Formats: sequence, C-alpha cells, structure tokens
Amino acid sequence: MKKIIVGLCLSLCASFSSAAVISFDDLSGNPADTIGDAYEGFNWGLMASVSNVEFPGSGFEQGVVSGDKAAFNQFGMDASIALAAGGTFDFIGAFFTAAWIGDYFHELSFEGYLDGALLYSTSSAFAITDTTASWIQLDWAGIDQLNIYSNLAGWDQWVMDDFTVDIHAVSVPESSSLVLLLMGVLSLFFARARVNLQ
Repeated sequence: MKKIIVGLCLSLCASFSSAAVISFDDLSGNPADTIGDAYEGFNWGLMASVSNVEFPGSGFEQGVVSGDKAAFNQFGMDASIALAAGGTFDFIGAFFTAAWIGDYFHELSFEGYLDGALLYSTSSAFAITDTTASWIQLDWAGIDQLNIYSNLAGWDQWVMDDFTVDIHAVSVPESSSLVLLLMGVLSLFFARARVNLQ
C-alpha cells in the first residue's frame, strides 16, 4: 500500500517531456514575416522563415534540409530562442547554413541560460558555409533560453532547419483532481485498515 501511495505522489510531481523537431514548414516562408511568439512553444527573437525558392543558389536554398522552409536571423542580428511558457528544454542540435558569405568565414557561437543565469557557452565558434547545411549538436540540458551569435552580426544571415529539442514542461494537476485523488487514496487506506481489524 505504501508503494502505491508513494507512486501516486511521485506521479503528481513528475514533469512530462516531448521530443520535437521543428522544421518551420508550416510558416509563410515570407522573409518579412517575423516568427510569432509561442510558435511551437518558443519565442523566436529576431527570426523569420524563408522558402527554399526565395533566393535560388544561396545559403537560403541550401539551408532547407527538410520540407521547403527554414528559419533565419532577420536583419543578420543575433537571435534569442526562449520557451514561451514555464519549464525547460534540452537543445539537442540543428542544421545551420550561411545565407550569403561562404568559405567558412561565417562562424556561430551559442549560449544556454536558465532563469537568466548562463549555464552553457561554446568554447569555440562553429564555421558554416553557404553551400552545405552543417549539423551542430550541443546536447545542452535544462535551459529556458538559447542565444545564437554570429561573427558577422548585422552583415550576413544564417539559416536554421530541423531545430531539435526535448521540452520539459512542468505538469500541475488541477486542485479538484488532486483532492479527488487524495480522497480515493485515503478511502483505500481506511478500507484496508478496516479489513485488517476484522
């Protein structure tokens, strides 16, 4: 009986997680349209979507690795991707491509934050080209914000596709459900106690 009660209590405190690959294919693909807040559970600071046919022969075309759209940093600015609701996420990785400037001259670096405190930072930059999408895998766990910095901020955009994360949102049961559950557990406890007394 104690094991059942402990199991029920632990399940109430548990969080749920869901792995996701965000491919941006359901967005407009219009580079002027900023990605809206709470898209796929994230706020996408200074980012927009682009279609693979918008700028043929560029990194915008090469950067789309699945479907027909990808995300990019609007105006060539550094970007911040943060959870729209409570909880944390694990940033597994994504494909990145330089939009215009190739030859490994474009470099990206990353920082991961939790509640405003820096948890992770890349020790060196990742070189990207405009001819091939490069998978950058960081496997950072337990962050609520990812910042992406470019050595060419303000000069060149980068393209991102298949943003892969594992989202951990804290599950909070409704109080009425919790009360009903506790009443049921107590009823079982007292019923068992009554049987033991007889």
